[in-house]
Amino acid sequence: MKKTKKLRILALSTIATSFLALQTAEAATYTVQKGDTLTKIAQNNKITVQDIKSWNNLTNDMIYVAQKLEVSKQASNDAVKPSNPSTTKPTTPSKPTTGSYTVVKGDSLSKIAKQFNVTIKDIKDWNGLTTDNIYVGQVLKLSPVASIPESDTVHNNGSTDAGTSTVTSKDPTANGQAVYKKTVDVANSLVGTPYLYGGNTSEGLDCSGLIYYAFNQGGLKIGRDSSEGYFYGNTTQVKNPIAGDLVFFQNTYKDGISHMGIYIGNNKFIHAGSDGVEISDVTYSYWSTRLVAYKRFDSIK
Repeated sequence: MKKTKKLRILALSTIATSFLALQTAEAATYTVQKGDTLTKIAQNNKITVQDIKSWNNLTNDMIYVAQKLEVSKQASNDAVKPSNPSTTKPTTPSKPTTGSYTVVKGDSLSKIAKQFNVTIKDIKDWNGLTTDNIYVGQVLKLSPVASIPESDTVHNNGSTDAGTSTVTSKDPTANGQAVYKKTVDVANSLVGTPYLYGGNTSEGLDCSGLIYYAFNQGGLKIGRDSSEGYFYGNTTQVKNPIAGDLVFFQNTYKDGISHMGIYIGNNKFIHAGSDGVEISDVTYSYWSTRLVAYKRFDSIK
């Protein structure tokens, strides 16, 4: 009888231990709800995004509704084994107070926001972005009080000297800006003009022919040259480009400086491509990886 009683007690103890272990394991699992992100789940459970990815063998930040995620290191071990509670609380990344970040291949605003524990809206507000487009080499502020290092530029991810030792950060005078406004207006009116190799009239244009025609019509008398000629000619690199400045690209249809256009603001530029005169975006991967510099004719004061 005594032996039977002992067996009953042992059985009850085993069941109780298993029940507690099951509760512990279940408490360490989270079911993804609509609107959840790894960042949100990590913050709610006082862990890091990397913890969740490591414990659940995730290779990216994608999750889906009803997915079960382990949110405790204990859940990935044998839950039956007792363990001493940790005396160190997991830490979460804190918002940076200063500093900037240079965009690399594969980045997105979402990825950068999660990496630095800020929101996409934060980054867009701090950097004056109106879209989610970013490009390789772009320098982004990571806080409202951050500053862009003097050696970096917001728009240029190419050579720092760009064929000249001079870099200007000054805007043109009223006269220069008047020329720019008229030049941009002329360039906009040419959108749709067919591409013509060597062309420099409204009947047909190539990339450097567009520059020649638009600027002369805009009030700046310049000679006809190639993209490379304009790049190494009487032009100065611009640190903060404005509408009307020149934008240069390399390694398009040939090695070296091979294409150019007129910057019109908001990361857009007008150029004569193979499909004719059109407006493109410097943040698109084809252009961002070939962008060399923004420059300004020295005669624009």
